[in-house]
Amino acid sequence: LVICKVFVTGPRCRRVQRRSKPEEKRPRTAFTVDQLERLRREFQESRYLTEKRRQELAKELELNETQIKIWFQNKRAKIKKQTSSCNSLAVHLMAQGLYNHTTTAKSTEDSKD
Repeated sequence: LVICKVFVTGPRCRRVQRRSKPEEKRPRTAFTVDQLERLRREFQESRYLTEKRRQELAKELELNETQIKIWFQNKRAKIKKQTSSCNSLAVHLMAQGLYNHTTTAKSTEDSKD
């Protein structure tokens, strides 16, 4: 049984390193309510953290920098997935003539009904 570890050395480049013994996978991080609230607030301010800000946040929340970094990556990926799936559905429906995303403003006379 050979277990490999992949290191990312650049965009879309991977280097494989073989390990002689299997290592335990780190358990999933269970963030506290306070930590999640703080991470969400920080994410609303900026979707990307500087190294310095990541270090400060890790100290404040008593997490390691990698946990902070991964949380931000996952949050960005989740948003991207949600928005792209909506867009692909719109494209699919437009191709079938079932969706028109243009809107028209109602006049004040129309809205009195």
